[in-house]
Amino acid sequence: MRITVAHFGTHYVDMPGGVEKLTCYLSSDLVKKGYDVTVLYRDGMEGDPHFPIDSRVRQFNILFENGHKVVSEKLPFGLRAYREAARLFSLKRAQGINAEFKGKQYGPRIHRFLNEYPADVILSCSAPSTKYVITDAGYQGPVITMFRGDPAVQMPLLSDEEKEAVAKSAAIQVLWPSKVEVAKTYFPHVPVVAIGNAVFPAKYQADPGSEKEKHLISCVGNVSGRKNQKLLAHAFAALADRYPDWIVEFWGEKSSHYARSMEEEIKAKHMENRIFLKGKTSHIEEVYRRSDIFCIPSTSEGFPQGLAEAMSAGLPCIGLKTCGGTNELIQDGKTGFLVDNDQGVLSEALATLMDDANLRIRMGRTGHELVQQYKPDRMWAMWEELIQKVSKV
Repeated sequence: MRITVAHFGTHYVDMPGGVEKLTCYLSSDLVKKGYDVTVLYRDGMEGDPHFPIDSRVRQFNILFENGHKVVSEKLPFGLRAYREAARLFSLKRAQGINAEFKGKQYGPRIHRFLNEYPADVILSCSAPSTKYVITDAGYQGPVITMFRGDPAVQMPLLSDEEKEAVAKSAAIQVLWPSKVEVAKTYFPHVPVVAIGNAVFPAKYQADPGSEKEKHLISCVGNVSGRKNQKLLAHAFAALADRYPDWIVEFWGEKSSHYARSMEEEIKAKHMENRIFLKGKTSHIEEVYRRSDIFCIPSTSEGFPQGLAEAMSAGLPCIGLKTCGGTNELIQDGKTGFLVDNDQGVLSEALATLMDDANLRIRMGRTGHELVQQYKPDRMWAMWEELIQKVSKV
């Protein structure tokens, strides 16, 4: 069977995101099982993905030809201005402007690649990708559309063109069983299947109950308003004098205005030697190994990979009770704590774990056991079953 992954998000090359991880590992697993796999992606550069991928998987950037960029992914200035004006009144309309213009740009290129490397099934990494494949490239075979975030947030913002394309999907994949019915309210005639992210066994196990010169609270994710890292910084700063042997490390891209503002606030609180924005790392497993508590203060998530990895490493975790994905993984009082988006409440939860080494150990072990249900082989088998099913429709 010939399978194509349509990854037409903003970045693919050296991008350490959840959908990129899925693309690389699932494609590698499928090709090892004898499937013929092609990845079509869109990026402003050509190069290797961040995650390892089997050399037998073909990868093509639809914007490039013989090493030269032949298609621009940027809207013309006038259309960009129109889109931004439309965004003031309707996010859906702005999304539609993007989808319409980019579809005209990408459709012929996708069509050409699909002619050269035909697909029996296409795995689309997003609703816009589905629109480009079905509407603009004219593909008529089965498409599985992934929703990597919360359908209740993503689906209302889809443009009419994207909704029309997704409605023609052979199946929709969501990350949690609780999201199946949500997706069905928007696409009642499309089968919806829940398949979570694969959680790989931790390279190292943490030791959150041991005596250390410095205890570590870690937080992993690009520093941004949606990730809400300032909440953790402020909550810890309020506790810092009571816990002089504890520090906080934030790991992830820190080039945003939010990150710069956060660094200024840390300096204003004289916390430079206790709270650190460390930037990106290719050795995140070392961070989990050194940690005693993992905190994810995000306000919105799909399937928070960093949280799942921290749990696999045996760390107790704290997150927001209103954050989808986070509140699916953390079992309040068992694997960690789910708290309100409030500095004082988060400080209290942190202090509870900082005070009790045995509680950290117990919650970490429970979390480690919980994420075993997301072992890669099980997740890849679920994907293979879905692919086989839609290919016979």
